[in-house]
Amino acid sequence: MVTQSNLSPMEMLKIQASTLYTMNEQQRLVSINEPGGGQAPAIFIGMASAGSLIYYHEQLSSELVDELGKDCELPLDIPKLIRKVETFEPVNRVWMGPAYAFPEISDEWNQKVQLIGQEQRYLLAEHFPELTDHLHDKWPVATYVIVDSAVAVCCSARLSDHGAEASLYTAPGYRGRGYAAETVKCWQHYVKERGHLPIYSTSWDNLASQQVARKLGLIQFGVDFSITTVGLMKGSDV
Repeated sequence: MVTQSNLSPMEMLKIQASTLYTMNEQQRLVSINEPGGGQAPAIFIGMASAGSLIYYHEQLSSELVDELGKDCELPLDIPKLIRKVETFEPVNRVWMGPAYAFPEISDEWNQKVQLIGQEQRYLLAEHFPELTDHLHDKWPVATYVIVDSAVAVCCSARLSDHGAEASLYTAPGYRGRGYAAETVKCWQHYVKERGHLPIYSTSWDNLASQQVARKLGLIQFGVDFSITTVGLMKGSDV
């Protein structure tokens, strides 16, 4: 069981990395930790005030890993890292954003929020039909329900033995009303109840997601940075 109060930011970063990606015995990135997989980034760096954790894709040569390691000191020289990765393959995407942990949030949320099981999956039909066949993989699935239809949902995008990464959606026309925050409260409660660390991360340009984090009083424990290449994106829908 994970007890958040006993975890350092570096330990949280390690749990997050193992939740986001599958890794081989050498702690090299293999794939995205979702049903159906998807290729992991060429490099993923989790940064906290105490330092950073660096993970490389299993396809990178040891020579390139050694070279990248020399350029991963904080603060990052992102253009230099991109140029170095491009000696392997062209870069497709660069991603960066904050990672948050949850404080002791109240166990109360709006009464219109409910967990979705097999018997309640019809509530997802209007706005989130793609989730109906993945309830087990996304557990827990918390929704804000209005007139027999889920208009906001928070579920586990990725799950590991110790952590769960939040995935949050609000249907168009229902945004900006506080529904998302209420569903997140419910989701994180049941993640903690199972003994996992709930993690909420987003990109720097996703202002709406960051607003939810502020509303909930989430605690930023780190920053995520990744570079994905064109070749590693082949066959991936992520």
